[in-house]
Amino acid sequence: MKRINLIAITLLLLLNACSNKLQVSHIQPSTIQLNNKSPEDEKINALIEPYKKVLDNEMNEVLIKSNAEATKGQPESSLGNLISDITLAESNKILQQSNDTPADFCMLNNGGLRTSLPEGNITLGKIFELMPFENEIVVLTLSGEKTLNLFKYIAHAKGVPLAGATLEIKDENPENIIINGHAFDISKNYRVATSDYLANGGDKMRFFSNPIAKQTLNIKLRDAIVNYMRYENKKGNTLNPKKDGRIKNI
Repeated sequence: MKRINLIAITLLLLLNACSNKLQVSHIQPSTIQLNNKSPEDEKINALIEPYKKVLDNEMNEVLIKSNAEATKGQPESSLGNLISDITLAESNKILQQSNDTPADFCMLNNGGLRTSLPEGNITLGKIFELMPFENEIVVLTLSGEKTLNLFKYIAHAKGVPLAGATLEIKDENPENIIINGHAFDISKNYRVATSDYLANGGDKMRFFSNPIAKQTLNIKLRDAIVNYMRYENKKGNTLNPKKDGRIKNI
């Protein structure tokens, strides 16, 4: 058991009627014993324990099994592909339920993915590690010009999580852009699913400013991922994270 000598300063403040100055009257050293078994700590632990057990049980829920590890990387990655695919699928499921126009593609950021996903069981706690933020999904309608700026950003950034679209990167410029199965057309408007953080200009994504339309889906990105995994697990499906060449360096 360690002991740490602390100086406890006892201040007796004397009021000088003329100058109103405060003075230190007395300094007295004392010793305070620190350990991890104080009565106060034990009381706190006893109070927290029931809630901790409930939380641990919730976080250990197995959402689905993965056939491979999903990790970050560039220009594409198994993790980025998986999460952006899930986000696009869940976004369009919500949009379909309200008879809204579906999103053409999804764009996220590597910085928003905080950990890899293991092969085997994917728990709820692991998704909270992956997505610790409270970001919600939004769908933006962009002009063709702003959509082109979006793909220029992707090329300059050397690749980001992307679903529903493919491109090639040459000298940090985008080429052969395909969106929703069709060649990019600058005269068209496109709908992109993303996070509210990015939609508000996070990671210097200024092309999202002043969109033609902005639609909030009222669901957290993390919750959409959890919903997808639970649903696929109930159907007996597993995750198959992989790279498929959707973003290529040439």
